[in-house]
Amino acid sequence: MGQVSITFEIMPEGIETSLDDIKSKVEIKIGDISKIEQTEIKPIAFGLKALMMNVLVDDQEGIMDKLEAMIAEVEDVQSAKVITMTLI
Repeated sequence: MGQVSITFEIMPEGIETSLDDIKSKVEIKIGDISKIEQTEIKPIAFGLKALMMNVLVDDQEGIMDKLEAMIAEVEDVQSAKVITMTLI
């Protein structure tokens, strides 16, 4: 079984929401099934920023949807969507 690198774009509830807090909460939520490789804060518009998070997981059926749902459940996260997915 191989591994998959997935990049998520995580949008906060608002511009005042701390992306560092979201990052910590997401790391705790998905830490058991994934390894976080890299995070980056990306400006979107009008002061709104997104958290770009690249994670590494084992290649399993439905893992992308499971992670996306888990991240979306985190407090102060408005949405999470997959930007890229690559088999390693």
